[in-house]
Amino acid sequence: MNTDIDFMNIANGDKAFVEEFENFVNGRVSNTEKTGMAMTTMHRYLQQQAFKVCLGFIKALAHNYKKGRYDQRNEWASKMADVAYTSLIEADLAYDPDYTNLQNNK
Repeated sequence: MNTDIDFMNIANGDKAFVEEFENFVNGRVSNTEKTGMAMTTMHRYLQQQAFKVCLGFIKALAHNYKKGRYDQRNEWASKMADVAYTSLIEADLAYDPDYTNLQNNK
């Protein structure tokens, strides 16, 4: 799987979400943990969809970590994503042969 994405070639609604979320976390969020906890008050189906978005982000960070595409500003998040994603694969909760190949070719 190629985790490189051409931002200009994603759906406009998805692009708008990314830009709005970027603005939110870049100055408007006051407590990341409480905000995440508050998201559990969403409708159950929406929680599932929100988690899929989170998982997509974790997956991309994990792939980038394995490829060395991180720096000091996002090393913590990238390493955490790598550990979490590896755990999901090892527990057979996620299937990603490309990531497994990256992991095996350290």
